[in-house]
Amino acid sequence: MRLVRLAADLGYESAWTNSGADAGAFDRCLRWHDASGLPVGISAVPASGRPAPFYAQHAQHLWDATNGRFTLVVGSGLLPRPAQAMRPYLTDLRQRLPAAMPLYVAALGPLMLGVAGELADGVALNWCTAEWIEWSRQTLVTAALAAGRPVPRVVEYVRTAVDPDAELARGRVAAAALRYALGMPACGGSRHRTALQTQRLSPRSAPRACRDRRASNSCGWRPGSIFRSCGSWWPDPVTSNQLAGSSRSAGRFADRGDLWKRSTCSCR
Repeated sequence: MRLVRLAADLGYESAWTNSGADAGAFDRCLRWHDASGLPVGISAVPASGRPAPFYAQHAQHLWDATNGRFTLVVGSGLLPRPAQAMRPYLTDLRQRLPAAMPLYVAALGPLMLGVAGELADGVALNWCTAEWIEWSRQTLVTAALAAGRPVPRVVEYVRTAVDPDAELARGRVAAAALRYALGMPACGGSRHRTALQTQRLSPRSAPRACRDRRASNSCGWRPGSIFRSCGSWWPDPVTSNQLAGSSRSAGRFADRGDLWKRSTCSCR
């Protein structure tokens, strides 16, 4: 709670959390909102983990409790044929949610972007270069216009680490990137790996030790291209020392070229 209140004092615009296939993230968002007054969001709940009525029930409660200051992002998780499966899932979920509540989709490739253009209010991207963001936006525009809908908003999910030690902070983000680059099941499997490879941000092979999550901090792979292409990191001695005292997994991040800006506080 201390960190979320500090984020509000520092001018952050909203507080976001990731989620498993349970109600924990919804409860966390409510506590954060009560403590800070910030709008809250979840990015993303896995569609493969629960049926739409489960998430709709908890989202409705959170929407009411925050006076309409909540955004829900849904990802396919481990659904087979995700673009095909997400159409009926999103349609069902949308019908169960308040009409004014924003429903976003976590998307990587052209098929899921097409689904988002047809059915979602926004799209949450992940591990993207500026060029990939622009391509995604154009794909989304085409899909939305074809469906006769407004173009969904585009936001980017960016993991950061705040620490006075720059190398330690970079190592933490590198460890998170590695799990996606290797296509680990908990990180979306091969879908993220394919997207990173398309952007030339993921190695096509990695040391065997890297496949052990316990060794991911020390196997020697460091995604420098992700840091250079997906965003700009800068030291802020005052802020980093304040935040480092509360958490190692929250921070400020601005994209390269300012194609988009998003203030987040993604912490537990």
